Amino acid sequence: MNAGMGPMCKGAIFKVNASYIRKIVGEDGLRKVIASVGKNWPHFNIDSMKDKDWFPLEMRVAFLESCKSELGWDDKRIYQMDSDATQRSSIIMSFISYFLTVNKAIRYAPELWGNNYNTGKIEVLENEKGSGKLALIDFNHSPVLCTYLAGFFHGVGVVVARTADVKVTEEKCVHRGAEYCVFAFTWDE
Repeated sequence: MNAGMGPMCKGAIFKVNASYIRKIVGEDGLRKVIASVGKNWPHFNIDSMKDKDWFPLEMRVAFLESCKSELGWDDKRIYQMDSDATQRSSIIMSFISYFLTVNKAIRYAPELWGNNYNTGKIEVLENEKGSGKLALIDFNHSPVLCTYLAGFFHGVGVVVARTADVKVTEEKCVHRGAEYCVFAFTWDE
C-alpha cells in the first residue's frame, strides 16, 4: 500500500501481535480477531503481510479494538501485548540493538517515528538520567493506540535498559483533552 494514502503504519507489528495472540489464546482466538477485522477489510491476512509494507492506521485500530471485543482483553493486556511485541520483533530488535541506553533511544525516537508511521511526530520533552518524556503531536486517532504505544515504549525501555523495572505512563492524552500525548519514562540506572 502507498504511504501517502492517509494515516498509515508498517505491517511488522501485526505479525508480532499475531504470535502473542496465539501464545495467549491460541489459533482460534487469532481467527476471531482476523474475522472481526475482515468485516471492514475482507482481504485482511496477517500471513501475507510484509513487515515493511504500509497499511491503513484504521486497520491497526480495528485490530487492537478486535483484541478487546473478541478476546475480552483490557488496556492492561493490550499494553502487555505491545511491550512483548517490541521484545520479540526481529526488525524492532535490530533498531533497538543500536541503542545502548534508554536516553539514547529517547533521543532518537523522533527520527525513528517516520519509519513506522506517516502521521504524527515525536518530540523529546525531557531526557535525564533515569527519566524521560516524549510528546506525540498530531496523532489523534484512537485511545487504543495510546495504550499500544505506551506498551511499545515500555518494551523498548526494557530491552535497552536490560531491566524489567522500566515504567511508562501516559501523563497527558489528546483523548482526555490535552493538546498532545505525553509519555513519561522512569527506570533504574
